[in-house]
Amino acid sequence: MLPSCTGVAGDRQLPRLEKEAGDVSGGLIPQDYLCPGTKQAALDPRLVKEIAGFLEKNQMFGGLPAGVASDLPIILNVPVQKYLHSFANSRNFHASLARSGRYMPMMRKIFSEHGLPQDLIYIALVESGFSPYARSPKEAVGIWQFIEGTAKRYGLKVNERVDERQDPEKSTRAAARYLHDLYQQFGCWYLAAAGYNAGENRVEGVMNRHDIQDFWVMAQKQLLPAETCNYVPQIVAAALIAKEPEKYGMEQVRYQTPRSGVKVKVPGGLTLEWFAESLEMLEKELVELNPELKVGATPPGQQEYLLTVPAKKVHQAKRLAQLCLQNQKRVELK
Repeated sequence: MLPSCTGVAGDRQLPRLEKEAGDVSGGLIPQDYLCPGTKQAALDPRLVKEIAGFLEKNQMFGGLPAGVASDLPIILNVPVQKYLHSFANSRNFHASLARSGRYMPMMRKIFSEHGLPQDLIYIALVESGFSPYARSPKEAVGIWQFIEGTAKRYGLKVNERVDERQDPEKSTRAAARYLHDLYQQFGCWYLAAAGYNAGENRVEGVMNRHDIQDFWVMAQKQLLPAETCNYVPQIVAAALIAKEPEKYGMEQVRYQTPRSGVKVKVPGGLTLEWFAESLEMLEKELVELNPELKVGATPPGQQEYLLTVPAKKVHQAKRLAQLCLQNQKRVELK
């Protein structure tokens, strides 16, 4: 006798997962933003040299913006130094670097497919600490901190049962398309990063109202939110530490291994609890592989759903799912 395979348990609570650093705060960004622009602080010549080297060698911010080259070390030096100190001494940052191991290979592959600078990935480090469960006070969700409107514009489903902003791969593909579009709009990675943080319409509005095309002038004049003014320095600081954690006094990072999941077609209305039990695995593990599912079951309104299962369980999962789908069709024919 075949199991019913459905038995959807309403909107039940999912298994309690360990709270990850940055889940509620929305990432690693300190609250005490200081918009750069003053030249009173003493420069750290070693840091100036390191920042200049980063900007020169890195695709992300290659070259200095016209007209402010002489100011750039000052614009960057004080905020970057502040965030280097803040991040290097943060347990959240250390946990986030460890967690990045789950997703970096997948992200690098997707960004490469879209022709994006690889170090744009560190936006996720600043935004969410690489947590799919991160949620900001402004209701931005997931690793890439999409608000609902932008998420839907880039093809992510957000409803009462599914939130694909929490799907690491789908949200990364959406973020790659969004960053590509921002660069096409502004022609500059500085402004693209600002647009990602503040919204492209806000940046476009500043450009039109003040006839300014330079992110650094906007930052110096405080024409953008303080958070956005410091966004590039935060990314630079995060990238510098992420590349060489020990250099900045951070203890050895034990990077988590990439998640090896495989998509399997299963019926809609399938409870994760029952499926995990049938596969002789922990429900928590299945939930972690499918963070986009909000109520512990695949959407009942869909005939099929692509569920991620551990690679070692893929053959067993396919056989079980096929039995469920066949049983579902028999029920529909009655």
